[in-house]
Amino acid sequence: MELRSQIRQVTLIVGLLCVALPSAAAAYCAGWDKTQPNYDPRYYSVDHELRRSQYVVKAKVLKETWIGEDGKRKPLQPPFQNGGPRPWGFDPYLGAFYELRVETVFKGKPPPTLRVFSENTEARFWLLPGEQILAFVSPGTFDAPVGKQLTLHTCGNFGFFPKAQRLIPAVLRASASARKATIKRMSQTAFTWAATNRSAHGNSGTHGN
Repeated sequence: MELRSQIRQVTLIVGLLCVALPSAAAAYCAGWDKTQPNYDPRYYSVDHELRRSQYVVKAKVLKETWIGEDGKRKPLQPPFQNGGPRPWGFDPYLGAFYELRVETVFKGKPPPTLRVFSENTEARFWLLPGEQILAFVSPGTFDAPVGKQLTLHTCGNFGFFPKAQRLIPAVLRASASARKATIKRMSQTAFTWAATNRSAHGNSGTHGN
């Protein structure tokens, strides 16, 4: 099996394991854990995931950079645990940074290029330069020396193009709905501010008399 196919299968299998083994991966795929008091079967619906994400984009993978346990760039040196095509949990790598070129924006105002981190844990995802992905991007906090970085969540609607194209209509609907909700909130805030301001001026005039 070629490397690209192996990596894509592992990334998708990790997401599927979150469905099959929710309690084992609760910290990563919390939305699948029915034992949680706030369990919501819609947690990984497109509109809910878009709402939680800082950015939702179609992006192209430009670069992959693995880092060692010291946080510095470390070239890949196989063999890896379980004969995998990329480092696994017991291999001496903290994870990988991926540079993504934003091609289409569905939510947020991202820069032209995003840098996301994949931690070498059960939350890992593997990407290859040249792949196009539907990415739900959020900030995450990782152990030192990595710290705060943007990352991807692959339990929900993350996917590779062209297969991910089938989700675009739902993403567009969710994006439009989110924009309308934002406009409504802004209008309500402006109305409240105007009403408060008028009241304050009215009281000021009364006191003056």
